[in-house]
Parts: sequence; structure tokens; C-alpha cells
Amino acid sequence: MANDVIIIKMQINMKKSLYILLALFIGVGLYSCKDQDNIYQEFVKKGGYVYPQKTNGLAIYSGFKRLKLVWDAPKDPSVRSAKVYWNNKTEVRDINYANFTGDRVELYVDGLEERSYTFQLVNFDSNGNPSMVTEISASPYAENWLIMHAERTVSSAEVKGTAADLVMSFGTNEMIATRFRYVNTNGETVVHDQIMDAASNKISLPGAVSGKRFEFSSSYCPANGLDTIWTGWTKSTNPISGLLDRKSWGVEVTADQIWDGTFLPSEVFDGVIDRSNRWVSAQGTLANVFPKIMAVDMNKDSYYINKVAFYQDQATLNRRFGNSVEIYWGNEPFDPNAGTEYATSPGFAAAIAKNTFLTTTFYFSTATWTKSWPDMQHFRYLAIVWKNSRSSSGWIDLWEMEFYGYDATAGD
Repeated sequence: MANDVIIIKMQINMKKSLYILLALFIGVGLYSCKDQDNIYQEFVKKGGYVYPQKTNGLAIYSGFKRLKLVWDAPKDPSVRSAKVYWNNKTEVRDINYANFTGDRVELYVDGLEERSYTFQLVNFDSNGNPSMVTEISASPYAENWLIMHAERTVSSAEVKGTAADLVMSFGTNEMIATRFRYVNTNGETVVHDQIMDAASNKISLPGAVSGKRFEFSSSYCPANGLDTIWTGWTKSTNPISGLLDRKSWGVEVTADQIWDGTFLPSEVFDGVIDRSNRWVSAQGTLANVFPKIMAVDMNKDSYYINKVAFYQDQATLNRRFGNSVEIYWGNEPFDPNAGTEYATSPGFAAAIAKNTFLTTTFYFSTATWTKSWPDMQHFRYLAIVWKNSRSSSGWIDLWEMEFYGYDATAGD
């Protein structure tokens, strides 16, 4: 009897264990189903059916008055189309995925204002069921963005040889390049076929004419922007500098300091550098009168000068007679007959007070002497004072004087 009771209890315990194991299996199965349900929860709609796949990998890029949307092509075969909404759904673009190939879909939206836009993308399956919404925002750029960018500035523009060498400031924020337009020696307005990139600040304009202003225009593009925008043409404040035409300028020398009527002071401004076109000082008893002063009047107040060049005899060393020489420049006239006390006469005194003078020495080796200024000098009058001569006869022989710069009143 006792053994029967033990057997019955064992049977009861085994049944309980089976029930417990069965309950565990059911619980695990329910949990696994719940995990699977979570995986597809994105596509489960209230009412029991599955949403189509929504747009994934959505990105947006700004351009000039336009935006570009890019997203992944749907992998759900049931997705056939999409709608792109913006402006609070008052604007819509229909997308037929059958018209696209590849892994990415691109959509350009043009004609936009310079403000923020929010786009909503919805996929649809073949039954017209909508996916969940994907949303993204961005702003195009246009004129308001462009005017916030600084243009380059001009450091110098000077004709050297057959081209004008320009030095500009380096490119500013988001600048891509700068282009140039100018007048050439044929009188044509041409656009240079080379551009200056943002990391450069120098360029040459072939055949550019001195005395004319040039134009420049720069392009800008933000990081990852779709479009590069060019500004309008900006005209240089100053003309291109170069060798100035001096034929209309006035020039005088100390009284009686002309050899004869062939070698006049005006010959130094005729643009010809040779022995037949020069100024030679007096011979004979007046030859050793010093100082000998040459006074120049440009006849206009609008010249800006950055270099002068004096040409002595270009062929024979012992005919380069200049020795101790002083150069003065300013905006008060110089008196060529100021004599030994010239430094106290008005034009010279003003130049000395403003430190617009220099003292130099010419040698037999000085065929050509030049003075360059790092910045443009604005003056109308210039004087050369020869204090003595390397010739025992006291002669001075000057072939030509050149001035480089520009006339601020020059035409465009």
C-alpha cells in the first residue's frame, strides 16, 4: 500500500514537471514571435496590414535657387511610386520608380526662393497604400547669400613688356576663381582665357593697354553646393599703369643751359632714346655754372607715378656726365632759376618738408637710373638738380626721361 502511494506521488510530480516545461516552451515561442513582430513593426498598419517601405538614406544639397534631394531606391518590390511634398503640401512632385535605375534616386527642385524649405517624402505600393513619412529641410542660396561675400582688391596693375601684370588680394571665403576683362592694343574688349584661382593673387593680361581700367568678376560656391555663382563685373578703381605719354608736358632748365637749338630740354620727352634726341647743357663760359636745374610740369594734377627713369648716353661711358644729383617731386612748381639757394625756394622747400626728395650719385656706369616707389606717388611737378659734372667742362647730357603710372582721369 505504501509503495502504491509513492508511485502515485511520483506520477503527479512528473506531470507537474511536464506542465512546467510546456509552459516554458510556450513562453519562449511567444517572446520570439514578439521579436519578429518588432522587426516588421515599421510596416504594420493599424488595422492589420503592412506599410510599404519608407524612403531611406535621404539627403539634400543646396544650389542656386534650387535644391537636390537624393535617397535610396526602395528594396521593397511592392513600392512603385512616391510623392514629394513641400510648401505645406501645396507643391507636390510625383515619382515613378520605374523611371529610375541604380541604387539612388535624384530629384531637382528649381525656381525656389532664398529661404528654408521642408520636404516630406511618402512611398506608395501598387495598391496605393502610403508608407510612413520621411522629412528633410534645407535652404537654397541666391543673391542675398552672394552679397555677403567680399570681392578681391587690386594691389597693383602695371604694363611690363607686352602684358599687364596684376597683383590682387588672395581669394576670400567660399571664392572659387576670378576672371578678367580688359582693353587690348587693338582696342578690343576681351575676356582673358585664364582665371585666377582662390589660392593665387597674380596674373598677366596679354596685350593690355596702360591708362585703361580693367574689370574682374569672381565666382563663389558653398561647401557641397551644387552651383558656382559669378558676381557682376567690377571695374578697377585705377587704370593700369605703364609708360606715360609725356609729349605734352612742360620742361625748363636753368637759363642759358642749352647748347644750341638742336638739343632742347623737350627732347627728353619725345619718346626717342638716341644721341640725336637729347638735351645738352651749355658749352663754353656758362658750362661750369651750377646747380643746373631741370623743372618738369606735367600740366595735370591727375597723374599717379610709381617709377621714373633717366637715360644718359647709352653708348659711351665717358659721356655720362651726371655726378651728384638730387631729385625732388611735389605739387608746387620748381623754379629752374632758383640758384644756389634753391633749397629755400617754395617748391623745393615744400618737397623737403614733405620728404619727397632724394640725393643720389651718377657714375660713368650709370647709363640708366631708375627710381621706383612701392606706392603710387601723386604729384604734378618734378625737378632734377645737377650739383656738379663728371666732365671737366661742366657738361650735362640727358637723352630721355620716362615716367610710369597712370592718369586718374583716363577713359575706361
